[in-house]
Amino acid sequence: GGSFVGKRVLAEEKERGPAWQLVGIEVDWESLEQCYREVGLPPRLPSVPFRSSVPLYVGGRQIGYATSGTWSPLLKKYLALAHVEAAYARPETEVYIEVTVEHRRKQALARVAALPFFNPERKKA
Repeated sequence: GGSFVGKRVLAEEKERGPAWQLVGIEVDWESLEQCYREVGLPPRLPSVPFRSSVPLYVGGRQIGYATSGTWSPLLKKYLALAHVEAAYARPETEVYIEVTVEHRRKQALARVAALPFFNPERKKA
C-alpha cells in the first residue's frame, strides 16, 4: 500500500504488539468479602451488570480498567471485562480491582482470565 498518515505508527505497533489488551478478570471472592467485612457488612454482588470504568491496579499503580462486570450464576464467579496494559495481560496475573464499600474505595484481589470465560467441550465438537 501507499503512504498515509499514521502508517509508521501502525507498522511499529504491528512489530511490538498492541500497548493494551482486552482480557477477562475474575474477582477473588475472599478478598471481596474482606473489603465488606472491614466495615461490618456482608458482601454485596451487583444485582445488574456494571458498565462503568472501574480502575485496576498493580503495586498501587493503575494498569487498566474494567469496562463491565457481573456475577456469573453458571460459573459462580464475579467476572469482568477489562482493558489492561499488555505487560499485565497474561492469564493468572494478579491485579486489584477498585471496590466501593459504604462510600469508601477499597481494592479486591483479582486475576486475569482467558476469554471466553466459558468454553465447553460440546461447543468445540
